[in-house]
Amino acid sequence: MWRRQKTLHEELRTIALFDRVYHHAPNPDPAADRAYAVRQIRRSQIMAEISKLSPSKPEYRNPARIGSAVLLLCAVGYATLHYLLK
Repeated sequence: MWRRQKTLHEELRTIALFDRVYHHAPNPDPAADRAYAVRQIRRSQIMAEISKLSPSKPEYRNPARIGSAVLLLCAVGYATLHYLLK
């Protein structure tokens, strides 16, 4: 999922670059106008896809995973303390 989002953001930056070139052109021709319209459609599609990929809710925290991490941390702490006091 992250790779896809990165690719979409890259495409958005490319579209923005072409739009800046279009806006600074002295006399855009009809082909440039059509390309600009197509880029705007693609931009809206990309934004919709990014919003689908982005998690709308915070990540679910698994209590068992958190408990396991705390237990492991306590075990390592106890082993270190036991080793140092020996």
